[in-house]
Amino acid sequence: MTEPAVTAPLRYALTTFPPVLTQAAPGRPCQGRLEITVTRDPEAVRTNTGCRGITVEVPTGNGPKALTNRPDRIDATYAAPRGRTWHIRKSTSHSDRTVFVCTPENPRHEAVFDDTATFTLILDRIPLTGSPGTVNLRITDETATGFGTYTRRGTDLPLALRRAPDGRS
Repeated sequence: MTEPAVTAPLRYALTTFPPVLTQAAPGRPCQGRLEITVTRDPEAVRTNTGCRGITVEVPTGNGPKALTNRPDRIDATYAAPRGRTWHIRKSTSHSDRTVFVCTPENPRHEAVFDDTATFTLILDRIPLTGSPGTVNLRITDETATGFGTYTRRGTDLPLALRRAPDGRS
């Protein structure tokens, strides 16, 4: 798991499966799974946090900072306790990134993060075709605390991709 990223008032933690992502090599395809868990940051805010949406941008395409050149193969789902439902929309309309827009599905179109609420975006079956190195997942959320105004905030989560064992890149 990487160090958490924060967009006060939310905190994001990234877990990868396998724990070390390794790029695919000829004749040896590799896939990865990313779990991005969202919680309220208790150090930043002590009140409940309303959230209208979370956007995750994954670098994709043929560039040197892409995680995969096969974004069409990425499966997106989520885990949220206590019966909360979210809508996940995947967009591959950009040549350099795939965008996952996560919005709460309820009449207010708002999720409330308190001391116990979590949301985990799960990106699975990612073909790891990118070059070795670090890519940044860009996360943007729209949140408010108490009765405050909604504000868009962004942060990056770094993600390392290790060179294939045969040394090819």
